[in-house]
Amino acid sequence: MSPMERTAYARLYATTAGAFLVLLGFVGLLENTEFSAKELTTELFGFYAINGWSGIFHVGAGLLGLLLARPLPRLYAIVAGVVFTALGIWGILAANGTWLLGGLPANRWVNLINLLIGIAGIVAYTASRWDRISGWAGGLESRFEARAETRRQKRRRRKIRKRRTAAGG
Repeated sequence: MSPMERTAYARLYATTAGAFLVLLGFVGLLENTEFSAKELTTELFGFYAINGWSGIFHVGAGLLGLLLARPLPRLYAIVAGVVFTALGIWGILAANGTWLLGGLPANRWVNLINLLIGIAGIVAYTASRWDRISGWAGGLESRFEARAETRRQKRRRRKIRKRRTAAGG
């Protein structure tokens, strides 16, 4: 498999997640551009809490994904995967209605979407590196097998020496 094919999963993730985040951010900014008062959040589509900071964050993360989709898709996939997974877990562990990073609203839908985006990024990164991961694991397996074979050969030599000594040689 060529390096170009290996990055396809990460590139697909960077492109689709980037487009989704830009769209979500722009729609959010059209709905609510309030930056100062945390109480003035809006429920986008009736369930997704947004404010100006979340719109800017989503647009920025999405544009970064679209910009890195060609040159560095794996980097975007792992960084976005870790950041969004961390935000999702942080939001789940925090009380409902908590503000993440001082300005991002967090409710269960926001946290769920953050987790989905994050886990998808980690999966895309892993899938794009699978040949190396499986090669590394296969390398470990072959090393363990080589060591086991060396031990078997040493045991055989000891048995042969014992037989020769016992036979009076």
